[in-house]
Amino acid sequence: MTQQLFGTDGIRAAAGEFPLNSAGITAIGRALGERLDGRILVGQDTRISSPWIFDLLLQGIAATSAEIENAGVIPTPAIALLTQQHGYAGGIMISASHNPYEDNGIKVFASDGRKLSNADEAIIEQRVAEIVAAQDRRENDTVPQRPFQANKTPWASRYMELLSAHFPAGAWLKGVRIVADCANGAMSDVAPALLTQLGADVTVLHASPSGKNINEGCGAVHIDSLLAAMNSQTADFGVAFDGDGDRSLFVSGSGRLLDGDAVLLIMARRLKRSGALNPPTVVGTLMTNYSLERMLRNEGISLTRVGVGDRFVFEEMQRSGGVLGGEPSGHIIFSDFRLSGDGLMTTLKVAEAIVSGQASFDDLTRDWIQAPQILKNVKVRQRVPLETLPAVQTKMAEVMHELQGCGRLVVRYSGTEPLLRVMIESDNAARNDRLMADLLKTIGENVEIG
Repeated sequence: MTQQLFGTDGIRAAAGEFPLNSAGITAIGRALGERLDGRILVGQDTRISSPWIFDLLLQGIAATSAEIENAGVIPTPAIALLTQQHGYAGGIMISASHNPYEDNGIKVFASDGRKLSNADEAIIEQRVAEIVAAQDRRENDTVPQRPFQANKTPWASRYMELLSAHFPAGAWLKGVRIVADCANGAMSDVAPALLTQLGADVTVLHASPSGKNINEGCGAVHIDSLLAAMNSQTADFGVAFDGDGDRSLFVSGSGRLLDGDAVLLIMARRLKRSGALNPPTVVGTLMTNYSLERMLRNEGISLTRVGVGDRFVFEEMQRSGGVLGGEPSGHIIFSDFRLSGDGLMTTLKVAEAIVSGQASFDDLTRDWIQAPQILKNVKVRQRVPLETLPAVQTKMAEVMHELQGCGRLVVRYSGTEPLLRVMIESDNAARNDRLMADLLKTIGENVEIG
């Protein structure tokens, strides 16, 4: 049986362990080269293992007729966009996004900048299995501990040009004060450079990658760092990117944390006023807060929910013709490119709303109040199908019955980590806590916790 390599956002594992050991990576490179069969643009984030993975991918691709163009350290959305704009057969991003530096991953884009289809992923997985079986090498590797080097290329500047083309010319951000937490990741050079170029007064946090400090106590994964910075200085807003730059979270001038749902509310209202929200719908996910659904409905805008992952948001936008979608985690997709989440594009859209409306971030979100929500991540040894656990199913049914008409329950496995995610949302925080404790007790008794 072929081992499933692709999760909801590419291939991801501990660097050095299969499939991200030397045999696995070269096999993946060869399979990708055969499938994409042409010029491939390859970027990477700031993990110490990324150059090592790049070299091994190059070895695998070299056994095919495909060729690599090295984009250097660059955000994931840049690879998607540049692949589409410059006629590449495909794009590859070496990154594990928000995971710690010990992990890494491989995200793959088709020639149109979209993430690969399930059918393409299945073909690649089968081919990797054939190559690895012939080699019979699955032992772990030690990742070389090379000093981090940024490896700058002209592609980052080209990405900045493409983004800038969708906004006013010149220093239109002059006078806007922004605190940018770059997570010591792929946005460390690009985001401060572009925001400054557009006239903003930028205070930069965590933009000194060492290879081992990506996402470490900073960025969108650890938003407390930005919250503390915003409380100690005066700025119009703060933004925190994740390691590969495809999502962003915000803090208002008053120190209020604003996630992707708040951004969707601002953007939906803005698009509707301009007549550009056609059809009048926003694409969210199972994790989208109920308050957003209610507030949009009151303004004549519907919310379509899909599975968690910006890939599914994008696919629904393509199917329905929607112009706006996203996730609470900060993946926001606009019709400008309609490819994947882009934290820097979202930052510019937020800044544009503030500047053109002559309103603060707090003004734009003054009526935004999230429904009380509690999310717990349970680390599991294996993803046992929930439908095979009768006791868990019974308890879930009891919780959903109590929440009927006033809230929601979502229980799902993470597509990128060995986690069972449990979310309860309702109009009563105390009820959420009680139901969560009850459900977690049942899960603990029936699922092997790791």
